[in-house]
Amino acid sequence: MSDPAAPATVTALGAGRFLVDRDGRQRLAHAVRAAGATWVFLDGDVTVVELAPATRARASGIDDAGSLSAPMPATVLAIAVQPGQRVAAGDVLLRLEAMKMELPVRAPRDATVIAVKCREGELVQPGVPLLELDEA
Repeated sequence: MSDPAAPATVTALGAGRFLVDRDGRQRLAHAVRAAGATWVFLDGDVTVVELAPATRARASGIDDAGSLSAPMPATVLAIAVQPGQRVAAGDVLLRLEAMKMELPVRAPRDATVIAVKCREGELVQPGVPLLELDEA
């Protein structure tokens, strides 16, 4: 087992994926930003990193694909949109269930739904796109 105090090298791979190298052992981590925090998934553990209020205010204008993916493994309960539909910022696009909690996935901006990449009842993984939006 690697020493938790040993320095690690983290390399961004894109789409919320990171390669973590510690003591010569490489592992894949996923990070997803949702609800003012970043959820980090590594070796079956979940760590939630809260953003400071000032950082949260600056980051709120950033549009990232993480807002259209599950923050943790979840089941798709309901899909409220279909391809071609126009949505407004904040509209609930779909609902997930994870750890006995219902999680709404909201539109990060006014847009048109290009594709729905999941089905009701499907188990989805963190960081995997659920919907594709185009700017309205």
